[in-house]
Amino acid sequence: MKKFVFENKKYGFELLMDLHKFENNPNIYFHPTIHETNFFEILFFENANGRIELNGQLLEVQEYSLFFISPFQKKSCMIDHNSVKGFHLVFQNDFLSDFFDDKLFIYRLQYFYNSQYPQFLKLKKEEYTIIKFGLNEIIEEIKNYQNDSIHIIRSLLYFSLAKLNRLYSSFNNISPKTQSNSTIYKFKEQLEMNIREHHSVQYYCNLLKVTRQQLNILVKEHTNNTTKEIINNRLLIEIKTELRYTDKTINEIASTLNFSEPNNLTRFFIKMEGISPTKFLNSFQNDIIK
Repeated sequence: MKKFVFENKKYGFELLMDLHKFENNPNIYFHPTIHETNFFEILFFENANGRIELNGQLLEVQEYSLFFISPFQKKSCMIDHNSVKGFHLVFQNDFLSDFFDDKLFIYRLQYFYNSQYPQFLKLKKEEYTIIKFGLNEIIEEIKNYQNDSIHIIRSLLYFSLAKLNRLYSSFNNISPKTQSNSTIYKFKEQLEMNIREHHSVQYYCNLLKVTRQQLNILVKEHTNNTTKEIINNRLLIEIKTELRYTDKTINEIASTLNFSEPNNLTRFFIKMEGISPTKFLNSFQNDIIK
């Protein structure tokens, strides 16, 4: 599988983010084979036709649609290069977390590391126009880089990300808060780090030094889901990723994801998806061919 690594000195000086327009060179941004990156991405489509496969889910690309991709998530892009117009934003977590002295900043944004809702947002034209203005300003600052450009770029990027968080939260009817109790963001962080080995609510309560009731109240308030639902949905993504992007057997996947036995994984998958892992994989492959 191809892996893209962030180039932090592409412009001759260190810059932990980059932004381009698709129409300038679409061949660079859309790869039809499965790949992953070590940085965050947001794809802004002002105009496009095609589909994106992201973490074992096929998503249609529409006018004024956005896609949010976290590091090491698997994706492929089947996009018509002739009609595409929009922006490709990439950045590393340190670009913002160091500046705001908040290592949890990226976890405060609802559209990254969210297993409950699609990593997709459809904007209205006027909403897209507001975001587009900020993105064009960032491009101009990169082109004409000066001593204070880094501050302007960070401010514009922060504005764009925060505005998108509000829009995404409203679109999915979830909390737009980014400065609430930090326990909820630490939970998201720990879930990403430990989901492949630990699936119990109590494990995360112990890590965070809170009771099950305390954690559940915070999670419910922030996501409209219970802690167990969040854990189960995140675990389901890992299973789908293993099924879709590896050649492992069910037995091997069960071992990799710390299920006590393969039958438990199969029962869990059927409960969550309504079909067996094998039927899921066959159905997904048929959709890809269509």
